[in-house]
Amino acid sequence: MRKLTLAAALLLCASAHAGGYLTNTNQSVAFLRNPARDAAIGIDGAYFNPAGIGFLSRGWHLSLNIESAYQTREITSSFGSVNNRSLFALGQGNPSDGVKTFKGKAQAPVFPTLDLAAVYNKWFFSAHFGITGGGGKCAYNNGLGSFESQVAMLPVIVNTASNAITGQNAAAGYSYNSYVRGRQYYIGGQLNAGYKINSKLNLSLGVRAVYATTNYYGYVRDMKVITTTGQAVDLPTLLTQFNMPTLAKGVSNLTGDRNLNCDQSGWGITPILGIDWKSGRWNLAAKWELKTRLRLKNKSGENTSGLEEFDDGKTIPADLPTILTGGIQYTALNDSSLRFNVGAHWFRDKAATQYKHRENKLGGDGFEFLGGVEWDVKKWATVSLGAQYTNYGLGKGDFLNNISFVTDSWSLGFGAKFQIRKNMAINVAYFKTFYLGFDKHMKDYNDLKANLGGQLSEKLTALGKAAAAGQIHLTPTEQTVMSKLPTALGTFNTAGTDHFDRTNDVFGVSLDINF
Repeated sequence: MRKLTLAAALLLCASAHAGGYLTNTNQSVAFLRNPARDAAIGIDGAYFNPAGIGFLSRGWHLSLNIESAYQTREITSSFGSVNNRSLFALGQGNPSDGVKTFKGKAQAPVFPTLDLAAVYNKWFFSAHFGITGGGGKCAYNNGLGSFESQVAMLPVIVNTASNAITGQNAAAGYSYNSYVRGRQYYIGGQLNAGYKINSKLNLSLGVRAVYATTNYYGYVRDMKVITTTGQAVDLPTLLTQFNMPTLAKGVSNLTGDRNLNCDQSGWGITPILGIDWKSGRWNLAAKWELKTRLRLKNKSGENTSGLEEFDDGKTIPADLPTILTGGIQYTALNDSSLRFNVGAHWFRDKAATQYKHRENKLGGDGFEFLGGVEWDVKKWATVSLGAQYTNYGLGKGDFLNNISFVTDSWSLGFGAKFQIRKNMAINVAYFKTFYLGFDKHMKDYNDLKANLGGQLSEKLTALGKAAAAGQIHLTPTEQTVMSKLPTALGTFNTAGTDHFDRTNDVFGVSLDINF
């Protein structure tokens, strides 16, 4: 238990709402009511379709957007068994069947974006500001199964020792206290310049500067064994009571409190190329965002978590992927009042370097398909509806675990635009994501037996060598327990299952002004 998995919750705190697992594409309220914006002609093209800005009317265009996003993440876990009883059932306050749900809540009550454009005869320019990654806070009030499974082994360890001595169990359960909170904001400022090659073709070139700022705070404290007499005792104290003082001292750091408070920051540059071709009722557009090389510098006030990823002064790779998008818009009626949109996104996530090359566990790159329709029901009112399917390239689920919680999804958005003045409009929208649940079955829950067994074996081997060298003294009881503990632990069932699920609701309102 040297490396207690606080990170299991920390990396879940990224609050992306749409797009790849590293990126946010919900960059306008117009997107919320029709996510297929890749070939749409509008002021939010400053992000979605920079080359399409050239087909706006001459002059200046401005859009101010506010979104509010609310998410829940749930992992329903079951783990191990002893005497046909789930090990999670031994936890104080846990369900008797040992099936436990770990809940996290993430919210971004104010998620702002801004678009600005200036269109001239041949040249056009645009700017976009938004939170292009992360974008919220997330808290897990009771930790996660990947950590609790390690605490759940305390009764197993104690009973193995007590049975070797007295032939009876000494532990009836366990208790602990855990909390994790995370915040991630990847703030992007983008500038684009474009040129009208002719009346049908526009090209654009842009650059986005991304500044990342994060904070991770969490702790795991008060790990106790609940004895058969109802007492809550820490492991070293209990081992001492069993006349194993040397062993108690040797394993004291395995169950000590773990704390983390780490800030990270860094920045990167994203080059962006765009093209838009418009002819008659058709408009076709594409955008290519190159990979953003991002390195985050740690500033840790405290890190006793055992997780070197959060060591003070360390630099962590956190690239944002190359993104290729394309879309088609078709205007169905002569008065241009009905428009159909389709689009596709390709996220080269497997080529975006992460800490210890975590990206290699992905089954493939992420991709999305999008579609939508807009209808000007009146000169002053437009209604729209759209859908999006997102596939994260999870493959067989090797990437999907407590540390990386994303599942494929369907999203539905709808809303309206109201022209309140000749040069001023308001957008309102709602965007709902329906995640596809995922069950991950593991013969050894999060490699617990391998990791915990290895750590205990390492500790016991070191104690044995120290005793052989005369540096420490082992009591006969300690010698007996140390000889039986590794073998006995290897016989326990550590199979487990995690069921992953999420919810996501986003509301938005924006103001568009032409001047």
